[in-house]
Amino acid sequence: MKRNHLPLKEFINQLKSTLKGKYNAAVWPIAGITLLYLALTALLALLFTRNAMMLGYATMLIMYGMISQVLLAVVEALGILILWFLVTFGMYFVNMSILYSYQDQIKNPNLKVSATTIWKHFKHLNKNQLLRLTLYSSLFIFLWTLPLDIVAALAAKNQALVIAVRIANFLITFWKTLEYSQAPLLYRDQQPAFLGQSMRHALTASRRFMGGKKLSFFTIEFVVSFLPMLVWGAIFGGVAYYGNYTAIYFVMYAGLIIMLLGFCAYAPVVYLATAQFYEQSKPQSPISVEDAFVKTFKPVEVLTGEAYDDAADESVAVDDSEPIVENQK
Repeated sequence: MKRNHLPLKEFINQLKSTLKGKYNAAVWPIAGITLLYLALTALLALLFTRNAMMLGYATMLIMYGMISQVLLAVVEALGILILWFLVTFGMYFVNMSILYSYQDQIKNPNLKVSATTIWKHFKHLNKNQLLRLTLYSSLFIFLWTLPLDIVAALAAKNQALVIAVRIANFLITFWKTLEYSQAPLLYRDQQPAFLGQSMRHALTASRRFMGGKKLSFFTIEFVVSFLPMLVWGAIFGGVAYYGNYTAIYFVMYAGLIIMLLGFCAYAPVVYLATAQFYEQSKPQSPISVEDAFVKTFKPVEVLTGEAYDDAADESVAVDDSEPIVENQK
């Protein structure tokens, strides 16, 4: 029987079964990559803050004709922003590599997520297509929220209306994020068909596929992924706050380190939960993957322009006509 809802208890049991005996091979590379990303992000944030202070100081020197200091600070700021974008999108590609590795493990239980499989997927990712996919997703969510942002800007004096608009925008963003959540996995299942096609078709397919599944997906992600990390963060974040409040800095740093290590240790569960939801939903879904892509891809003739080639149509018409026989004298 086809259904949209996945039983939570059954999902968690399957999650434990998939992780059993394979957790250790995955947690070290995932934790290492996560810590490296956090360290680079923190370093870039520190450099950007320092650069902003120097830029503010350098602008005061313009009146003395020292414009070169301002230009140097601007170049440094642009360099930091470029590095930040590279690190952010690099981590996005790593996330997709880990997600696809877990998807393969679900399909083939003999496989194991490790540093080798993550690197293999990272090398073979079509990064251009995935980059366009995430840009399309961000663009569409932005366009959905833009009208209400304009209303909030026009009604800035009405604080109650502004708050209502912000809440509505949050709900729209949340809803569209759920709708587009399966786009990377649907794209992967139909990747050969995306040659020359727009990546927005994956978003359309995800919106169709998630019809009736959004509540189930949110429940699973909240209970399995978000809630345990929230509780862990509240406990050891509270320990860190207590250490800072009482000036016992050893307790503060210990709380922060334990909280961070706990997040890294739980990361494999978060990745696996997303991949498992998709794979468990496919055989039970009223809408198959193929149905989700119905009437999305353009025919090859349209992509190549042959459908609009008048010369080709005329040649076909001549070939289909009666043969011309020369008059013999």
